Amino acid sequence: MLQKSSIKLLLLFVFIFSFYITGGLIFTKGFLLKRDVIAENSSCRVDFARYWDGESHGAEGCWLHRRFNKAVIIVIDALRFDFMAPSTVKNKPFSNVMKTTQNVLKYEAQNSRLYKFVADPPTTTLQRLKGLTTGSLPTFVDAGANFASSEISEDNVIQQLYRSGKKLVFLGDDTWKSLFPNQFLRSYPFPSFNVKDLHTVDNGILDNIYSELQRDDWDVLIAHFLGVDHCGHRFGPNHPAMEEKLTEMDNMIKFV
Repeated sequence: MLQKSSIKLLLLFVFIFSFYITGGLIFTKGFLLKRDVIAENSSCRVDFARYWDGESHGAEGCWLHRRFNKAVIIVIDALRFDFMAPSTVKNKPFSNVMKTTQNVLKYEAQNSRLYKFVADPPTTTLQRLKGLTTGSLPTFVDAGANFASSEISEDNVIQQLYRSGKKLVFLGDDTWKSLFPNQFLRSYPFPSFNVKDLHTVDNGILDNIYSELQRDDWDVLIAHFLGVDHCGHRFGPNHPAMEEKLTEMDNMIKFV
């Protein structure tokens, strides 16, 4: 009888040990995905712009010729789809607050689009910026680097713009300066990790963006606002502070 009990106990320990080993392997292979960074960057090899329709377009180059002289990229962190989409009823503090953008979507449909994007985790700033600028998928391994961001070495749109001679100006979340330390003509970085602070980053941008828009020495201006994200962390979307912050963002878009 004692021998049978010992065998059952041994089998139980073997099962528990195997269960932990299997769980650990699944975790490390599935949750902690490894990112293989490609060191090579895109380079100018084929003149797509000159002969893409069989006709010459003047100046030679690798890419399609630009349609605009300047671009302004505004990133409003954590701007949810339902913050932007029109609503038939005012049942939430954030409903129909973004009137300027809603009017653009309604009356200038040929120049505007509203898409719903579901971000795959992790959704910390570092990983999402890597995804936006490199086109790669974020991984949880990078999450720890969110507090000590290092320069992006893989091919990315910011580096391509810089190498093609474009002048870039940045305002906002200081994570950008860690990822792209030498690519900006001017930068106005502000500390981003105090989620209780709704205004420092946004006010810093607003203090400088309008004067920057009047200058003529840049090609691309990037502004990354954090107030909506911090408000969501601190109060949630249904707080009056969210309505105030969204109103501020809507006014900013109108003035820009």
